[in-house]
Amino acid sequence: MRYGRLATAAGVVVLVAASALAGRPIDEKKAASPTGTVEISNVAGSVRVTGWDRAEIAVKGTLGEGAERLDFSVTGDRALIKVVLPRNAHNAEPSHLEISLPAGSRVEGKTVSADITVATVAGKLELESVSGDIVVEVASKEVDARTVSGSIKVTAPAAVRAKSVSGAVNLKGPVGEVRVASVSGVVTIAGGSFTDATVETTSGGIQVDGDLAKDGRLEARSVSGSVELALPATVAAGFEVSTLSGTIENEFGAQARRTSEYGPGHELEFTNAGGGARIRVRTFSGSVTLRKR
Repeated sequence: MRYGRLATAAGVVVLVAASALAGRPIDEKKAASPTGTVEISNVAGSVRVTGWDRAEIAVKGTLGEGAERLDFSVTGDRALIKVVLPRNAHNAEPSHLEISLPAGSRVEGKTVSADITVATVAGKLELESVSGDIVVEVASKEVDARTVSGSIKVTAPAAVRAKSVSGAVNLKGPVGEVRVASVSGVVTIAGGSFTDATVETTSGGIQVDGDLAKDGRLEARSVSGSVELALPATVAAGFEVSTLSGTIENEFGAQARRTSEYGPGHELEFTNAGGGARIRVRTFSGSVTLRKR
């Protein structure tokens, strides 16, 4: 009998502990401007933002054990959603936020190790994380995303600026201005027709498979990473390509030439389909490949 009571007590302790670790539930709503600014802050866990057609903001999810509180306020056309931790807190459990807000909102999101996912928000997005991943699932007018070691994935933005130190950057279907930089992460751009694109890496590779608008510009620069561009066979553009110690492969026909009789450098300059757009590629030791699609 005594052992049964002990077992029951131990089970209750385990259930209570599990409940505590699960975090405190969040379920709050407030009226908000259809085109206001929403500032979001969470240290660890996740943030998922979804746009909807209501003039209100709803916050659900769980507040991690050890978090002090959730600050949620709306003042005029500006809203704040912030997970507040005690000063010098080191053991707080991750907090997970699911936020629904007006689709026309401007979103300013900052995290440390929390992932950020945004879908169906048309307003400008300014997203920043240290080690969390950033994912934008549906087109926005403008996306500005920055991480240190997290990856960035953006689908169909009209304009995008993305920067990661060691994480990969993946853009799908951009249709406007593109500014992408990474130190050691790979940058991939698939689809879309960009008007003005600049892609820079230090040791990460660059892979672009898309189209260039009439009179558009594409510039790709890397120190030791390889650069591969896949473009329509009929792309009307002028090409300028150079590498100090890498190789140049060109499926559009023209052959690269040595920059010096004794040095390892190569350069290539030619015009395809009458020109119009401008494409410039520069690498130090990485290879360059131009492919017809």
